[in-house]
Amino acid sequence: MAEVFTSLLLIVAVAFVAPLISWTIPKRLVPEVVLLILGGMLIGPHGLGLAVEDSSIELLRELGVAFLFLMAGYEIDINELRGAGGRHAAVAWLLSLGLAFGAVSVIGVTGGAASANGIAIATAMTSTAIGTILPILRDRGLLPTAVGASILNHGAVGEVGPILVMALLLGSRSTWASMVILGVFLIITLLIVRFTSRVKRVGRRLVEAIHLGASTTAQTTIRATVLLLVGLCAIAAIFDLDVILGAFAAGFVLRHALPEGDAEFEEKLDGLAYGFFVPIFFVTSGMGIEAGLDAGDLVNLLAFFVLLVLVRGVPVWLASRAERRRDGTRIYSMRQSLQIAVYSTTALPIIVAVTQVAVSAGAMSTSFASTLVLAGVLSVLVLPAAGLALGHRSDHVPANEVMRVVQGPAAPDGRTPEEATAPVGEQVSEPRRPASPPSGIRLPAGERTPATGVRRPAQPDLVGLPDLREQATPAMARLAELGMHARGLSLEESHRLAARLAEIEQDHALWRERWHRVRRHGGTSRAARRRRPRSE
Repeated sequence: MAEVFTSLLLIVAVAFVAPLISWTIPKRLVPEVVLLILGGMLIGPHGLGLAVEDSSIELLRELGVAFLFLMAGYEIDINELRGAGGRHAAVAWLLSLGLAFGAVSVIGVTGGAASANGIAIATAMTSTAIGTILPILRDRGLLPTAVGASILNHGAVGEVGPILVMALLLGSRSTWASMVILGVFLIITLLIVRFTSRVKRVGRRLVEAIHLGASTTAQTTIRATVLLLVGLCAIAAIFDLDVILGAFAAGFVLRHALPEGDAEFEEKLDGLAYGFFVPIFFVTSGMGIEAGLDAGDLVNLLAFFVLLVLVRGVPVWLASRAERRRDGTRIYSMRQSLQIAVYSTTALPIIVAVTQVAVSAGAMSTSFASTLVLAGVLSVLVLPAAGLALGHRSDHVPANEVMRVVQGPAAPDGRTPEEATAPVGEQVSEPRRPASPPSGIRLPAGERTPATGVRRPAQPDLVGLPDLREQATPAMARLAELGMHARGLSLEESHRLAARLAEIEQDHALWRERWHRVRRHGGTSRAARRRRPRSE
């Protein structure tokens, strides 16, 4: 037990030091993930040999990868995947898959393209590390932007696609048996989604109790999330599927339960996932890498990195260039398309997972698996830095502002022209919405709610007092002109901040007025009592 706690101490120490070092590097060119993996290589058995990975650490590692893909699935906008952006991402991934198997066939890997080794290498080429680049996009303020939405689309397909290929082609069962198992797992996930919807409609008291317990030591919302995550991962393990599939499905279910998001809940979930479990996964991944590379291994590393860029990056670039507005103009510029491509080519967790499956099946050597993982580490080191170099201040315009320019003004019924002119039954791609504010924060009068687009009426105030929320409109415009979204806040978030500040001022005015009324009423009562005769 002492050895386990010593290893865990070193792992969490690396997890603590890595972001501090990352912040000292100008423009954070070296992501925290790279430092976590390098720290794991340093303390691991192939480095200084200070930490070991036994069954207890292995369990924490599995929980870490589960939380990583839970967060990735939660960030995916289902409406966006149903739209044109999702279709382009799916076509790009299928093109990547075809190019990957073609490259494996031309290179002539051991066992051929149809072997477990060939399938593992081809699958690794088509992956996108959405869980890895998610913190990078968040730190750089790209999540609520149009560029960030496109990266998330390609990342979602680039995660789900390889997972399905792993389940179908790398398992011990036949392909048809694997398809049946996947179908059963999908049905169970849909039943959980349906059960969640029924609980939200019928079990109002249960939902209220969960929300009430969220701010106490019970932390019921987080416990419910952990129950959902562990439950779906357990079902995936029972069906002999990778836990990544169960974790990703849990993220989708969670997004269905909270379509608008919840800032307070997300802050707690981020603290649990990125504060403890996810760093353990990356550090332990580094502990399993063999650092000693000869000339042949370096050639394989560079060759796999180049193939990764060509096989995954080129189709994503073509797909982003093919996206058009209704008037025929391109949605993304050449620079933005390159930026989307380099971010979407970043790969690591799937490479780690697929090489582990291949090594466990005896189809791939440990040294070659380490070479592929190091190529994934190189992609995390080089490609986000290239994305930062390709970035521009104009990329930080929120997605809803870009869509407003694309779609034009809203119709009288609140629908955009794309929604009004779209064929019946066709899903229109929508920009990704940020999390809704915590409970108790009201939107200003007349502002559209994020979920329904319906204008919210002004909330009643005391008669005779001005509605400061209505007067906050010039303040919100001024905040936007000052560019608060360039300091880490999007335009919509700055509007919400201005609205919240106006509400605080309004509440202060209300309390001051009530206090003055109480004092006047109380003073009159005491004076009246002093004027009363003693006989009364």
